[in-house]
Amino acid sequence: MTTEKGITDKKINEIPIAVIDFETTGLSAGYDRVVEISIFKKEPGKKAYLAFDTLINPLRPVSAKEIHGITDNDVKNAPTFNDIAGNFVDVLSGCAIAAYNVYFDIKFLEFELRQSGIEFVPPHFCLMYMRPLLGLGERCNLETACQEHGINFNYQSAHMAASDAEASAKLMEYYLKIISDKKIYTFGELASLKSYKFMNSFGYAPLPKAELFHLKKSEKYLSRANYKTVVCDSERQAINEYWDALRTVLADLDITEQELQYVLDIRRKIQLPKEKIRMLHAKIFASGISQFISDQNFDDKEVSKLGKLFKCLSKLGWAPGE
Repeated sequence: MTTEKGITDKKINEIPIAVIDFETTGLSAGYDRVVEISIFKKEPGKKAYLAFDTLINPLRPVSAKEIHGITDNDVKNAPTFNDIAGNFVDVLSGCAIAAYNVYFDIKFLEFELRQSGIEFVPPHFCLMYMRPLLGLGERCNLETACQEHGINFNYQSAHMAASDAEASAKLMEYYLKIISDKKIYTFGELASLKSYKFMNSFGYAPLPKAELFHLKKSEKYLSRANYKTVVCDSERQAINEYWDALRTVLADLDITEQELQYVLDIRRKIQLPKEKIRMLHAKIFASGISQFISDQNFDDKEVSKLGKLFKCLSKLGWAPGE
């Protein structure tokens, strides 16, 4: 079903685009869960607007509090994903999906949809890779990309999903103008510039309406978008930035020399204490273990993945047990 009527031959300026951002309990989709969703939607010929924003009750203790500031108390009265699955799918219906680090967000999107009985991968693209794709520079974190392209980004509210999604949407609008100026008309023409894994999804169809899946809908949202910004101290900002770097380079469980240099450059810049770096590495490894043993069956494939994760963390400077 997902491979029918893909977007490869569709004009980029004629397809609605949904820019998503998830805050999660950790890095492992399948064990960790979404705790906040925000979607900025860009209809053809219009400015992007906030179309969906709510905290989500993950039905498990919230971790990664150091990153997003969300606590168990914050989400105790929030809807579960199943409560709002119909609303979520309707907002994404007919859209190409964009995210700053789409390799991270798409895994959680797929998992949460699967939990609601939907086996579907919508077409998606990665805003982080638009810079090298369009010849604008190397990939970098969201804050740096916004700064370099003159887009206002308040890092003190980073990792509030609505703030990150809004900054990503503004960045996407900037890239769309460059794409238009370069006379790149279709998603297929965009994919011809360079080859990235996410481009395989251009052959997939967008999500249909929620009624096809008989999903629940609810107006019980709990949004942080109107909350006062919580000012982050410098250490919290450094933790956020390093967490973003880890999310980026661990997505495929393979650290290239370029990715290693990227992480080392981040560490030199943020000067995060060694014990905090080890804490984040340990949290990621523990999350991986928890994911793999959640079904009480630790198979060879999972052992291999855990071994790869250990090697990646070791290459980045420290893995649990070293």
